[in-house]
Amino acid sequence: MQHTPRRTGAAERAGAQNGVQRGNFAFRVLFIIAATAVAFALYKLSTLVFLIAGAIVIAVIIHLIADPLCKRLSMPPKLAVFAAVLFLLAIMGGAGYLFGSKAADQFDRLAENLPQAIGQLQETISRGPFGRAVSGALTGEGGASAIDIAGFVRSMIGGVLTSLVYLVSTATAGVIFAMYPEHYRDGALKLLPPRLRPRVRDAVNLSGKSLKGWLVGQLIAMAIIGTLTSLGLMVIGLPSWLALGLVAGLAQFVPVVGPILSALPGLILAASIDVTMLLHALIVYVGVQQLESNFITPFVMRQTASIPMALTVFSIIGFGMLFGGLGALLATPITVAIYVLLQKLYIEDEFGDDLNIHGEKQA
Repeated sequence: MQHTPRRTGAAERAGAQNGVQRGNFAFRVLFIIAATAVAFALYKLSTLVFLIAGAIVIAVIIHLIADPLCKRLSMPPKLAVFAAVLFLLAIMGGAGYLFGSKAADQFDRLAENLPQAIGQLQETISRGPFGRAVSGALTGEGGASAIDIAGFVRSMIGGVLTSLVYLVSTATAGVIFAMYPEHYRDGALKLLPPRLRPRVRDAVNLSGKSLKGWLVGQLIAMAIIGTLTSLGLMVIGLPSWLALGLVAGLAQFVPVVGPILSALPGLILAASIDVTMLLHALIVYVGVQQLESNFITPFVMRQTASIPMALTVFSIIGFGMLFGGLGALLATPITVAIYVLLQKLYIEDEFGDDLNIHGEKQA
């Protein structure tokens, strides 16, 4: 009889341990289900997620102008943001007034000339020994071109209203984020346990500094690439040189992949004229890209965290495959932010490595 209570106590402890294990197992299963549901929801709402990311990028651009106003002119933060927004609107309005009509006219001509250039190029290629196979690959059933630029333009026009709604909404959200950055950052941090908030806040701030540095370098690169490409194409006499230069400058926002794709319309248009024009256009595009890769890109990399080029390329491809053009467009800034967060919160915290992340000492 004396051993019965001891066996009962052992049984109770074993039952308690089993109950704890079952509870832990149930919690893990529920956590996995919840994480899967959140991931699925984010995938289904990927457009909304990328619009939020775009709003954050716009807010960072606004602060590129507002922060110096606060430091050097001692402006209140909200007034500096308002002044920065007015400055950006004035820049866009002035550019539209000076170049808008000419650029619009050249874009119209480009949309008209490209389908003809593609057809002429296919006809020229089909005359060679290997041209029939290439031409067959570019031609669908009934002889219709698989690269239907006119159809692509029409489909884009059909989505102009939706794009405008997205653009206005994203820009408005970006201004709001710029007005109250700490409010939204701290509100998101309240979802975390209190002990984690200071560390995550520092990591988020550092990620924002790195993203700001990347944007500074990227905007400079876009302006230089667009200007040099326009001037080069104008010198060789290629039609729609201003529109093609604007395309090259804007495409620079998507590193590596964007510049390659932006060169295709100009090269196709040049090939439809003659071989000499094609050679001259190729020299312009290759020369500008050599300048970009040897001088501009190293400058950009000094302004931000050192992100491996292969990671940049595969992030663009992966985001593009999963989420389409919007994902490819915002893949690099999102990768910059996530890369810094992983370095700060995972590699440094879990393994104790001192990575000396760009901008950390200044922060």
